[in-house]
Order: sequence, then structure tokens, then C-alpha cells
Amino acid sequence: MSDESAGAGPRQRPDVHQRRERTLQRITAFTDAGVAIALTLLVLPLVDFADQSTAGQSVAQLFAEHLGDVLSFAVSFLVIALFWRTHRHLYEQLIDYDERLLILNTMWLMAVVFLPFPTARLFVETHLRTDSAVLYLGNMLVISLLALAQAWWVVRRPELRAPPIPGTSWALVPPVALSVTFAVATLAALASPAAGLLVLVCLPPAQFLAVRLTRSPSQ
Repeated sequence: MSDESAGAGPRQRPDVHQRRERTLQRITAFTDAGVAIALTLLVLPLVDFADQSTAGQSVAQLFAEHLGDVLSFAVSFLVIALFWRTHRHLYEQLIDYDERLLILNTMWLMAVVFLPFPTARLFVETHLRTDSAVLYLGNMLVISLLALAQAWWVVRRPELRAPPIPGTSWALVPPVALSVTFAVATLAALASPAAGLLVLVCLPPAQFLAVRLTRSPSQ
């Protein structure tokens, strides 16, 4: 009897590990599905203006008339894809999770799924409004800060992640770069909505430099 009790613990540990591993996979799958829904919602305004009333227009006329909608779709799609890329790089390092990380990830996903609303609100207007631009950029700032919070928490909890790969450094630089860029854009939008949106042009080079800084010279 005692032998069976002694053997129960070791048999349970692999089972618990497998359950938590499956749950981590479900968390990432659920997050990916939410991001996919947000990306799909972005295209709905484009679908709305491609109806029977525009059947007599050429494609060039249609795009010229709704250039704002097309640009909003392209910019927001690329930004969400960039957020997802940063999220993927973080979560592919994980071997476990805890409830606080799960809460932060849920909040991050909620902010991502909300983004199509300020996107549609901003670009449906005939002229840029300060409040709409601040809502749009502020939403992105919240997403980037929640991504930074997740990365910071994982750095604090090394038991949640695999040992670092030789030749790479575990750093908060990429999410910090995103947060700083969106903070600057949001502040700039308070003075000029157009200026705030133009700051988004800095996103690709800022992210590229941030990724380079987290790599060793040998890479």
C-alpha cells in the first residue's frame, strides 16, 4: 500500500505537466483566433462600400473615393500583425504560465479586438478629429503597454520560460520600442492628428533596431 502511495507522486507529475502544456497551447490558440477575428473585422468597412451603388465605378475611382478606408485597413492590419509577431516571439519561449500572465494576455487580446472600432471611427470622418486620432493611437499604446507588461512578467519569472538560446539576449527592448513610439504618437496627436499618425511611419525602423539590439554581434 505504501509502495503504491510512494509511486503515485512521480506518475502524477508528468500528467500535470502535460495538462499545463496543453493549456498553454490552448491559450496561444485562443489568442491567435482573437487576433484573426480582429484582422477580419478591419476589412468589413471595405466590404460595405463595394455594393451595388458602386457597380458603375472603376476600381481606380472606388479606391480614390475611399482612400482613407483603404489606408486605415492597411495601417491597422500591419500594426496588429506587428503586435502578433512580438507576442509570438514572447510565447514561443514559454514552457509554463501563471494566472497573472493569463490575465495580462486576456487584457491584451481585448485591446487588440477593440482596435477595429477606433479604426473605423477615425477613417470614416471627412476630416481628422483630435479625439478620434487620440482614441486610435491610445488604443495601440494600451496594446503595446500590455505586451510590455507580459514580457516584463516573464522576465521576472524565469521558471515560465526555457533557458535562453546561446548567442541571444532576453530583453524588453522590442516591446519598449513599441510603447515609446505609440506614446510619442499619442502625444503628437493631441497637437495635430495628422502628425500623430505620421509618427507610425517610425514603427518599422524602430522595431528593426530593437530586434537588432537584442541579438549578439555574431548573429
